[in-house]
Amino acid sequence: MLTTSHSYRDYVFFIRYQATDPAYVVDFPDIPEIITSADTLGSAFGHACEALDLHLESLQKLNLPAPTRRHRFVVEAA
Repeated sequence: MLTTSHSYRDYVFFIRYQATDPAYVVDFPDIPEIITSADTLGSAFGHACEALDLHLESLQKLNLPAPTRRHRFVVEAA
């Protein structure tokens, strides 16, 4: 299984490739309620961003705090 790491709105998420349908599965370690998937890497990234936006918007409308960011995306130069 191939895994890529990404960040959107300072939340880290992982896109995992698997040889089954759906091919790309997304999860947010800091927000386990968000899980999405897609047939392509690009679509999986887009679905992840949309899912996070909708989740945060829902929390705001309910006057609930945003989840704590415990994971950080770090890029190091080689």
